Amino acid sequence: MKKTIRFIMLLVIAVVLCSCSPKGGSDAGQEKTEAQDGKGGQAGDAPSGEKSWRQTKLQPPEGAFHSISAKYLADGRLRIGSFDEEYQNYFVWDSRDNGGGWEDTGTGADLTPEDGYTYAYSAEGTRFFFSTSELVFPANDGAEEKRIRTQEGESFFGAAASANTLAVLVNNDESWKVRAEIYDLQTMECRQIDNPQLAEYLTACYEGAGGNIALDSKGTVLYIEGMGIARYDLVKDEFCYLMDQDAYDELMGLNGENGLVVDIGVPVSFAVNDAEDTLIFSTWSMVTQQPNLYLCEWGVWKDEEPAAGDTLRIYSLKPGIGMAQEAAIFFQNMHPELKVTYESGYTGEDGVTLSDAIRTLNTELMAGEGPDILVLDGLPADSYAEKGILEELTDIVEPEKEKYYYNIISAYNGGGKIFQIPFVFEAPVLVGDTEVTAAQNREELMDVMKKKAATGVPFLPSECLSAAVGNLFITSDILGETLDEAKLADFYRDMTVIADLTLGDGEWETLDYSDKMVYWAENYPYLSFTADLDIYFDKAQAGIQKLGDMETTYAQLLTLHKEKGASFQYLNQENGKFFIAENVLGINKNG
Repeated sequence: MKKTIRFIMLLVIAVVLCSCSPKGGSDAGQEKTEAQDGKGGQAGDAPSGEKSWRQTKLQPPEGAFHSISAKYLADGRLRIGSFDEEYQNYFVWDSRDNGGGWEDTGTGADLTPEDGYTYAYSAEGTRFFFSTSELVFPANDGAEEKRIRTQEGESFFGAAASANTLAVLVNNDESWKVRAEIYDLQTMECRQIDNPQLAEYLTACYEGAGGNIALDSKGTVLYIEGMGIARYDLVKDEFCYLMDQDAYDELMGLNGENGLVVDIGVPVSFAVNDAEDTLIFSTWSMVTQQPNLYLCEWGVWKDEEPAAGDTLRIYSLKPGIGMAQEAAIFFQNMHPELKVTYESGYTGEDGVTLSDAIRTLNTELMAGEGPDILVLDGLPADSYAEKGILEELTDIVEPEKEKYYYNIISAYNGGGKIFQIPFVFEAPVLVGDTEVTAAQNREELMDVMKKKAATGVPFLPSECLSAAVGNLFITSDILGETLDEAKLADFYRDMTVIADLTLGDGEWETLDYSDKMVYWAENYPYLSFTADLDIYFDKAQAGIQKLGDMETTYAQLLTLHKEKGASFQYLNQENGKFFIAENVLGINKNG
């Protein structure tokens, strides 16, 4: 879970901030060292003649899919182990040329997969496995089984073995502090590493959901992935960097390229050869749902001109994370022969206003140029369609309309020819009993709310209040071609009543009107909570939310209907069924 969160967080940071944030965030994370031949400094973009890290994507063996663990054996071979797609079979492959070719060792067939366990190898080729609560070296070649269990309130976070050395990272589940422990595999004696720089680095790694570890073949050097690749000499008690965070971010694609985050994936494991000039990374792609394997080499590389190819330009008015960008990343992975770029016209940082950005785009489009694909959110899309700028997509969509929410696409285009495709949408709904869902408009909903106020159970969950108000406004008829000021005033009065009935605590009741608004904004900002659990546990009588992830939402609502008799109805039935579209795409006819 932490690694998934890590990927999402890094994706957001990389795209929104474009890697302008400080690196490391601690003294340990900032320290650079001349050790290891200065390997920390560059990642493939060093001046000609200088050493740098270079990354090459490897082809994993056929059938290698889940939990690919990597290890350099004592004789220099690279070994990886992996389950198949169904988690039914385990395979082990060796490579004598750093992943250029693979041979099946035939040693995985006797392994029965167990849920929750990670399988790994020592430098001597001994298989061991660990979960969050225990680590096991099975009985092998006459040796007795070795088993380590965590203490209560702690969990294993990573493990590596070489020679007679076992290194584990142990996390305290309450303090979220990580420590490194070193075991002698002959005596099973344990010692904790007491190095301030290492401790600080481990904390930074864990907070960033890093912490994969590796050992050299002699068991004397510990490597930790996370905020770069740290190197800790177990004999000399010395901490330094094999790869600093700048170089690591470059290799992992976090600095972005062409406006896209490179889909390297979430690190699963890594291995370092004894010469410390070659690293193997195993990752899992959250976009393609496939494993990746990468070779990283330290050396001097010739500057190579990128091969000329077609460019696909994708444009959005504002930057941000969305399905359009994820689709662009996915498409780039599918078609490496193309250059996919994702541009944003307005960032808010360069003095360019929204009007300036739209004017610049319009100039390009009217000249028969401009981006190939437009994310039309915030752009005058209807005008583009009328002026013939957008490609008509009717003949593309209609023949395969059973694959799509065609009713949504058709409705968004007014039931006529299709020029715009919304491929993310949400439907605001009212959730509650039959009396609640029978409300045809806001006036009737207010009457129901006042009637149910005497039960002692809040009508709406307080955490959902701001989101509920936003959905009520969106589905109202206050904003048409012009703003209806009288309806807006009525809306504000109703929202004050809703807030009084929802936020009925002592502090709220003592505040005057303006202070109430500040209190509301500070304590109940616009957050995407769902009302289902509050209704289920009798903490609220109703809820206003959006149907988005259809499978998950409907499953929750079915449970709510069965257990509590609650159902849902689209907001503002009087004026029809509403949906909110995001990431609406159009194709430039001249693209």
